[in-house]
Amino acid sequence: MNAAVHVAPGVVALREWPTPSIGPRELLLKVRGCGLCGSDIVKIRSGRVTPPAVLGHEVVGDVVAVGLGVSEFDVGDRLVVAHHVPCFACHYCRRGSPSMCREFKTVNLDPGGFAEYLRVPAPNVRHAAFKVPKEVSDEAASFTEPLACCLRAVKRAGVVAGDLAWVIGLGSVGCLFVQLLLRAGVTVLASDLLPARLALGLRFGAEVFRSVEALEERARDLTGGRGVDLVMVTAGGTAVLRSAASIVRDGGAIHYFAGGEGEALPLPLDALYGRELTLTATYSSSPAELGEAFELLVRGQIQVEGLITHRLPLSRLAEGIALAVEHEAVKVFVTSESS
Repeated sequence: MNAAVHVAPGVVALREWPTPSIGPRELLLKVRGCGLCGSDIVKIRSGRVTPPAVLGHEVVGDVVAVGLGVSEFDVGDRLVVAHHVPCFACHYCRRGSPSMCREFKTVNLDPGGFAEYLRVPAPNVRHAAFKVPKEVSDEAASFTEPLACCLRAVKRAGVVAGDLAWVIGLGSVGCLFVQLLLRAGVTVLASDLLPARLALGLRFGAEVFRSVEALEERARDLTGGRGVDLVMVTAGGTAVLRSAASIVRDGGAIHYFAGGEGEALPLPLDALYGRELTLTATYSSSPAELGEAFELLVRGQIQVEGLITHRLPLSRLAEGIALAVEHEAVKVFVTSESS
């Protein structure tokens, strides 16, 4: 089969890849499409993943073969599938940190979504696969995994109705956060440097700002000088931490959803201590959030129209990466067609 293969740091190319075979309780999917995630881009450009490798984990595909013992799905079903499943029994799982489970990353799609076919392991079939209704598009279904990650971040941030939040970055993830926070009864201020992304944030219900100074003034006005309860960081790395700390209220929270540039956090320990700030992060989601995210998308309670700006075949994955890096694409959807 064809796959878009990570062949060297920063390099992907269309190559032949062995079509996977399935065992008991597994599925073989013919991939329809896969969203390009920022983490895929980081892995490809940084060389953190040893080549050759096939990435992609925001997958929608059709079942073409069913392993012995599978009763939930049939050949012809259209599914969205996610890549990691925890053990549900270890200390991390019991303590609400499933993405830190030692089994979490050992269970994975084979190979990844940037291929024509993939094998869905038994744990994923049971806990991370969902049948897509005909009225839901491939593109919308592919947001299940990223939306689940956003859900977990909102839960960990601990916001309550009536809070004020600042979302930094209005890419696809930032726009998902805007909607989830609004659903939680939170007023949302959001910032980005790109006019087109400010327009997206405005359409999804945020009050948007290009200037951090203007946003800070608005936050002070809305809270009587207190500041925002939560800063949700989706872009900017450590460079935005000082601004986040200056605008968050005493006792407030800064949540890093995405990694980024910077070896050290440019914030004095005394600032965290004296102001009782909470600095948190989330890496992924659990099967519970996957199911919740899928239902939100199916019911139309989270909107994703306009977030996918480019639809490209496997042979043009490198182009999709470049578009995302240059901020010319909000979200790229990679189809299984070779060209």
